[in-house]
Amino acid sequence: MRRARPLLGTIVEVTAEGAGDASLAAIEAAFASIAQVQRLMSFHDASSDVSRINSATAGEAVIIDPHTSRVLCSARTLSDLSDGAFDVTTAPVLVENAYLPDRSDQAMPDATYRDLDLLPGDRVCWRRKGWIDLGGIAKGYAVDCAVAALRAHGAAAGVVNAGGDLRCFGAAQPVHVRHPCAPMRLVPVGWLADAALATSAGYFSGIDGAGGQIDPLVDPGRRRCVSWEVSLSVAARDCTTADALTKVVRLRPDIAPEILLRCGAQALVIDHQGLRSCGHPLLAGELRG
Repeated sequence: MRRARPLLGTIVEVTAEGAGDASLAAIEAAFASIAQVQRLMSFHDASSDVSRINSATAGEAVIIDPHTSRVLCSARTLSDLSDGAFDVTTAPVLVENAYLPDRSDQAMPDATYRDLDLLPGDRVCWRRKGWIDLGGIAKGYAVDCAVAALRAHGAAAGVVNAGGDLRCFGAAQPVHVRHPCAPMRLVPVGWLADAALATSAGYFSGIDGAGGQIDPLVDPGRRRCVSWEVSLSVAARDCTTADALTKVVRLRPDIAPEILLRCGAQALVIDHQGLRSCGHPLLAGELRG
């Protein structure tokens, strides 16, 4: 059984197999878990955990949902591992480039992830006030939550695909990604089993900047938006990791191979020269350009 629904700013498709009459209930539970992540981690929703963190002053502790706490902990781990290439506090740059709505309060433009303390009891506190955006990791986490819901409701196999962030369990699934030079062309890259794949590229999101096209991808070191330039996919055991690592591989290609190996992940890069791969292989079958 397969159903699709608009969530997370895209169309989310959920497939469940082997749950019998409970398949529909499994799918509904998967969608409900995704909707919960959206409510908690939306930059646009004034009542979300993200907005409450962004409204807090320096030194003010904010109690957040355990889901948000887990995402922030995962983000912190990847930030430390990548020497800050992944940083959830780059929201001011996205606001400046109109990728996110402006806010009435102010944030320190040079605040980094190190300025947000993660405290016991699912609490956070700014050292220097900043703004966070979890758009680079929350969609992957939502996919993981949906897969957990499918399993909890007895599905023997399933696929959750949220606009390029996908995870499957059970039977292996063929995987195709869009070619960055011809977005309507799908490139077969292999088979994925009991793992996740996240793909990022500037197919439809780029805008013209002073130095050429830019995408909603922030280089934390330079505090400005840059272009994806390629289609970049990361396969990992969970979609939270895969989603975040696409940004790390693009921004820090010098240390990406080591990080991919440490995370047990594989990166696939497609550009005008074709397809290449690095890291720990998770995709089965022959990679084709």
